[in-house]
Amino acid sequence: MNRAAAAGAVAFLAAGCGSGSGVPVASPQVLRLGWHEDCGTKADRLPIVTRRLVIGRGRWRVDLSFRNETRIGLYVIRPHFPGQTFFGLEPFRTGSLEEVRRRAALGTVHVEALADRFRPYRPALISPGERWSGSFSGPGALPAGVPVRVVLGRFVPLGPVPPGLYDGFLCISRRAVRLSAGR
Repeated sequence: MNRAAAAGAVAFLAAGCGSGSGVPVASPQVLRLGWHEDCGTKADRLPIVTRRLVIGRGRWRVDLSFRNETRIGLYVIRPHFPGQTFFGLEPFRTGSLEEVRRRAALGTVHVEALADRFRPYRPALISPGERWSGSFSGPGALPAGVPVRVVLGRFVPLGPVPPGLYDGFLCISRRAVRLSAGR
């Protein structure tokens, strides 16, 4: 287990790819999550509170907040795609954190369901002590019955990278939800 995972973060990685097919589509539903997680280290925290996941017909939304408790600013970017991020949802084959770590190490995590709307606004630079709270949402159906995780990032430190963090990382939720199928 790497230092980042030991500190409570699930994965720090550059963009990768993953896919899921042959599964039923999730029906509209609202899941009150109340997840409290930390994607940072003991010295440089990045606490995330995921409040709710809303699945509609052809669109989904995540309500959450996070706070940069690191010593440096964090840019929120998607390389090669100006003005975009990797905020979204990612299906996994299993609920195992080992799968998340393995895919992160191999660089095979791509956010399947990317957010295209942010409220109040898309975060671009999160300064030390700054907090973002709101929702992000995107188009598309999500798979039912498979573990789906919330993904934030890509975070790129502005300045020297603190020990335990990486020069570009995603935060992938430790917890996952299995969405119900449509009837």
